[in-house]
Amino acid sequence: MSVITSYRTRIKLSPQKNVEGRVDPTWLLMEEAVEVTAQELGGRVTGHIVDAFGRQVRCPFALVTPDFPRGVGVKVGPDGDVTFIYDHYDQEGRGYRRIAAETAERIVQNYTALAVAKALADMDYSVEVEETRQEDTRTRAVVVRGTL
Repeated sequence: MSVITSYRTRIKLSPQKNVEGRVDPTWLLMEEAVEVTAQELGGRVTGHIVDAFGRQVRCPFALVTPDFPRGVGVKVGPDGDVTFIYDHYDQEGRGYRRIAAETAERIVQNYTALAVAKALADMDYSVEVEETRQEDTRTRAVVVRGTL
Protein backbone atom coordinates (compact mmCIF):
# COMPACT_ATOMS: atom_id res chain seq x y z
CA MET A 1 0.00 0.00 0.00
CA SER A 2 1.23 3.48 -0.79
CA VAL A 3 0.14 6.56 1.11
CA ILE A 4 1.48 9.80 -0.38
CA THR A 5 0.89 12.47 2.22
CA SER A 6 1.17 16.21 1.79
CA TYR A 7 2.04 18.73 4.47
CA ARG A 8 1.32 22.34 3.56
CA THR A 9 3.45 25.13 5.00
CA ARG A 10 3.14 28.88 5.25
CA ILE A 11 6.25 29.29 3.10
CA LYS A 12 5.69 30.85 -0.30
CA LEU A 13 8.26 30.85 -3.06
CA SER A 14 8.10 32.85 -6.23
CA PRO A 15 5.70 31.02 -8.56
CA GLN A 16 8.45 30.98 -11.19
CA LYS A 17 11.88 29.55 -10.41
CA ASN A 18 13.65 31.62 -13.06
CA VAL A 19 12.95 35.31 -13.37
CA GLU A 20 14.76 37.35 -16.03
CA GLY A 21 17.33 34.60 -16.56
CA ARG A 22 18.19 34.29 -12.85
CA VAL A 23 17.06 31.85 -10.20
CA ASP A 24 14.67 33.60 -7.81
CA PRO A 25 16.18 34.17 -4.32
CA THR A 26 13.31 32.34 -2.59
CA TRP A 27 14.15 29.21 -4.60
CA LEU A 28 17.82 29.58 -3.71
CA LEU A 29 16.89 29.83 -0.03
CA MET A 30 14.80 26.66 -0.24
CA GLU A 31 17.60 24.84 -2.03
CA GLU A 32 20.04 25.91 0.69
CA ALA A 33 17.60 24.89 3.45
CA VAL A 34 17.21 21.41 1.93
CA GLU A 35 20.99 21.07 1.51
CA VAL A 36 21.67 22.17 5.10
CA THR A 37 19.06 19.73 6.36
CA ALA A 38 20.64 16.95 4.29
CA GLN A 39 24.01 17.66 5.90
CA GLU A 40 22.49 17.68 9.39
CA LEU A 41 20.69 14.36 8.86
CA GLY A 42 23.40 12.60 6.84
CA GLY A 43 21.23 12.56 3.72
CA ARG A 44 21.38 13.72 0.13
CA VAL A 45 19.35 16.00 -2.11
CA THR A 46 17.56 14.52 -5.13
CA GLY A 47 14.82 15.52 -7.56
CA HIS A 48 12.28 12.87 -6.55
CA ILE A 49 10.82 10.83 -3.73
CA VAL A 50 9.87 7.15 -3.92
CA ASP A 51 6.58 5.61 -2.86
CA ALA A 52 6.17 2.25 -1.09
CA PHE A 53 6.14 0.47 -4.48
CA GLY A 54 9.38 2.11 -5.63
CA ARG A 55 7.70 4.51 -8.07
CA GLN A 56 9.35 7.90 -8.39
CA VAL A 57 7.46 11.12 -7.80
CA ARG A 58 9.34 14.11 -9.23
CA CYS A 59 9.63 17.37 -7.31
CA PRO A 60 11.93 20.42 -7.43
CA PHE A 61 13.72 19.37 -4.24
CA ALA A 62 13.77 16.14 -2.26
CA LEU A 63 15.75 14.94 0.72
CA VAL A 64 16.62 11.28 1.24
CA THR A 65 18.09 10.22 4.59
CA PRO A 66 19.29 6.92 6.05
CA ASP A 67 16.27 6.96 8.40
CA PHE A 68 13.82 7.71 5.58
CA PRO A 69 15.12 6.38 2.25
CA ARG A 70 11.88 7.17 0.37
CA GLY A 71 12.49 10.86 0.89
CA VAL A 72 10.63 14.04 1.67
CA GLY A 73 9.87 16.18 -1.37
CA VAL A 74 9.22 19.89 -1.74
CA LYS A 75 6.50 20.82 -4.23
CA VAL A 76 5.74 24.39 -5.29
CA GLY A 77 2.22 25.19 -6.47
CA PRO A 78 1.31 27.60 -9.27
CA ASP A 79 0.80 30.35 -6.70
CA GLY A 80 4.12 29.62 -4.93
CA ASP A 81 2.67 27.65 -2.00
CA VAL A 82 5.15 25.12 -0.63
CA THR A 83 3.95 21.61 0.19
CA PHE A 84 6.02 18.70 1.49
CA ILE A 85 5.17 15.25 0.15
CA TYR A 86 6.19 11.78 1.29
CA ASP A 87 4.93 8.21 1.44
CA HIS A 88 4.69 7.24 5.10
CA TYR A 89 3.27 3.73 4.59
CA ASP A 90 5.14 1.59 7.10
CA GLN A 91 4.14 -2.03 7.52
CA GLU A 92 7.27 -2.83 9.57
CA GLY A 93 6.73 -0.09 12.20
CA ARG A 94 9.83 2.00 11.44
CA GLY A 95 8.09 5.26 12.36
CA TYR A 96 8.16 6.75 8.86
CA ARG A 97 5.30 9.17 9.54
CA ARG A 98 7.17 10.74 12.47
CA ILE A 99 10.54 10.77 10.68
CA ALA A 100 9.07 12.37 7.55
CA ALA A 101 7.20 15.03 9.55
CA GLU A 102 10.33 15.84 11.57
CA THR A 103 12.38 16.11 8.37
CA ALA A 104 9.84 18.49 6.81
CA GLU A 105 9.77 20.58 9.98
CA ARG A 106 13.58 20.73 10.01
CA ILE A 107 13.55 22.08 6.44
CA VAL A 108 11.01 24.74 7.49
CA GLN A 109 13.17 25.74 10.47
CA ASN A 110 16.28 25.99 8.33
CA TYR A 111 14.45 27.97 5.63
CA THR A 112 13.13 30.41 8.23
CA ALA A 113 16.52 30.89 9.90
CA LEU A 114 18.25 31.38 6.54
CA ALA A 115 15.58 33.86 5.38
CA VAL A 116 15.88 35.94 8.56
CA ALA A 117 19.69 35.89 8.39
CA LYS A 118 19.63 36.96 4.73
CA ALA A 119 17.13 39.75 5.37
CA LEU A 120 19.26 41.10 8.22
CA ALA A 121 22.44 40.87 6.12
CA ASP A 122 20.69 42.71 3.27
CA MET A 123 19.95 45.53 5.74
CA ASP A 124 23.69 45.70 6.62
CA TYR A 125 23.35 44.00 9.99
CA SER A 126 26.14 41.81 11.29
CA VAL A 127 24.48 38.41 11.51
CA GLU A 128 25.20 35.68 14.03
CA VAL A 129 23.42 32.31 14.05
CA GLU A 130 23.50 30.10 17.13
CA GLU A 131 22.01 26.63 17.43
CA THR A 132 21.44 24.66 20.61
CA ARG A 133 20.14 21.13 21.01
CA GLN A 134 18.77 19.09 23.86
CA GLU A 135 19.29 15.44 23.02
CA ASP A 136 17.06 14.15 25.82
CA THR A 137 14.00 15.91 24.38
CA ARG A 138 15.22 16.06 20.74
CA THR A 139 14.51 19.78 20.69
CA ARG A 140 16.52 22.35 18.80
CA ALA A 141 16.65 26.12 19.03
CA VAL A 142 18.09 28.41 16.40
CA VAL A 143 18.75 32.01 17.38
CA VAL A 144 19.51 34.58 14.68
CA ARG A 145 21.02 37.84 15.96
CA GLY A 146 21.53 40.99 13.97
CA THR A 147 23.58 43.92 15.20
CA LEU A 148 24.33 47.23 13.52
